[in-house]
Amino acid sequence: MARRISPKGKKKKTPVRTGKVERSGDLDDRNRNRRILILAGAAALAVSLAIYILRLDRVAGLIVDDAWYVLLAKALATGQGYTLINSPTPGITPLYPPGFPALLSIFYRLSPDFPDNVCLLKSVSIAAMIALGFLSFRYFERYRALPTYVAFALAFTTAIYPALVFLATSTVMSECVFTLTQLAAILELERAVRRDASGRPTSSAWADTAIGGALASFAFLTRSAGVGLLLGGAIYLLKERLPKQAGVFAAVVAIGVGPWTLYSRSHTPTLEQRIEQGGSIVLPYTTQFWQRLAGRSVSGTITIAELPERVWNNLLEIGKDDFGAFVLYSSYRPLEPGESMHIGDAAARISLFVSLLALAGYVATVRERVTLAEIVTPLQMGVPLLWAWEQYRLLLPLLPFLLFYVLMGVRWIAGLWQRLYAGADSRDVGAAAIPLLATSWIFVVSALYANYQYIQRKLDPAPEYRTRWIRTFEENEAFIRYVGENIPTDEPLVTQNPALVNLYTGHKTIASNDPAGRWEVWKRLGVRYAAMTSLDPVQLDANDSRYPTLHRTSGRLGLRLLDLGPPSSRPAYQNGEN
Repeated sequence: MARRISPKGKKKKTPVRTGKVERSGDLDDRNRNRRILILAGAAALAVSLAIYILRLDRVAGLIVDDAWYVLLAKALATGQGYTLINSPTPGITPLYPPGFPALLSIFYRLSPDFPDNVCLLKSVSIAAMIALGFLSFRYFERYRALPTYVAFALAFTTAIYPALVFLATSTVMSECVFTLTQLAAILELERAVRRDASGRPTSSAWADTAIGGALASFAFLTRSAGVGLLLGGAIYLLKERLPKQAGVFAAVVAIGVGPWTLYSRSHTPTLEQRIEQGGSIVLPYTTQFWQRLAGRSVSGTITIAELPERVWNNLLEIGKDDFGAFVLYSSYRPLEPGESMHIGDAAARISLFVSLLALAGYVATVRERVTLAEIVTPLQMGVPLLWAWEQYRLLLPLLPFLLFYVLMGVRWIAGLWQRLYAGADSRDVGAAAIPLLATSWIFVVSALYANYQYIQRKLDPAPEYRTRWIRTFEENEAFIRYVGENIPTDEPLVTQNPALVNLYTGHKTIASNDPAGRWEVWKRLGVRYAAMTSLDPVQLDANDSRYPTLHRTSGRLGLRLLDLGPPSSRPAYQNGEN
């Protein structure tokens, strides 16, 4: 066929109209996908909010730590400083970092009446979880190059993960805010290392570095375990050959964290103050580290020779229990605290397989490129491995990254299969699109189902079958109110939950641990009454049985108010004798 030649002898160009049609088609596809994603995001937001609203309750302070957070927020909000305002002796500084109480204190000022302000205080964690879902999607799609709907599923799972939902709606704990702050810091620092076409950092890199440093500092001031983020951020910037930005990061961290570090060291509770108040709130982390159960003095201590055994046991706990719970929550975790749950051998093997899958995904990710998450994750996991406490709760802030590594393990296996049998690159995300999508939506379905189970129990028409966590709180609350109404306000109390009792009654309170070692201190402080709050049914030991019970609740727990007698005439503590 003869070619058509223009009058000037040149070839006639292909009509531009054809190209416009193709580009218009691509634009239509992008707009359609964008609309679908917006609708899916709106639906996910609606479902998430429905879950949080349906699971929200009045419970606060049962974990004890969250009662301290609220008490410290009250101290800051009322201008009494960062001190234990429940203590008979004023001016005792807690060892908890101040970030979360300081944040709560803003809302405590808005509504200063406890417990009427509990839902407002919990809204901080709920808002953090919704924001966490949004940032997770942005991080996994933009910085980890996951397919859009895989990133969406991973973000949705993170936002409604049952354990984090419980901490946000049934406690006033700091994990949700910490998890959000940690991810936000990582996202900012990833943005800070981006380079333009010339290979130099973008113009906003300095600001991103400073913001990342400020977020990392707040994360550390929220939970001391955030030290891994501080170290990881500096290491990452140096690895990326950005020494000046590493210097900016270090300077911001020094300004943000330094004052608290110096203040806490200069105001560390004295031995006398620690004996007076009791409990982990005044117990140095260095002391808790060597205890067989952190924060429990009666558990005894270990030697350095026993550390390898502790690490090994923690690894087994993570491998056989926790990774299974990250993927299939209902099969590995009870719906609420206090329930017993047996994990069979088959379930333990599945969990161990998931943990090995995550390890393979981590190694595969590191072989491609080490990002900040690959540095922070092992650093943050190092703290739980060395700590004598439940590993699952300590690992929760790493949930988005641990699920991501499970997906990368699936991608590695699927890619390996493709390479062996279809010649595809094992690192190609597209080669594993279907397995990735299927696995990520297993995460979503598992989280939705566990939340459905909890809501169904909470709303059960038969009161005796409803959530035991709420019933436990109601019995404790009624008991504490009785104590406040029947014991003179000037009488100091000894109790298992000093912060919560003080918040409800205004009584000065101290912890009830180690009565044998602190008996004379109790007498010196004028303590006559013991308010025995508890999560479990109260069992009196031989010494407690010697004293009259002024009040006993009729519920499952059988909480008791004991009269220890006038301090001046009270006999010595008799351990193990009637």
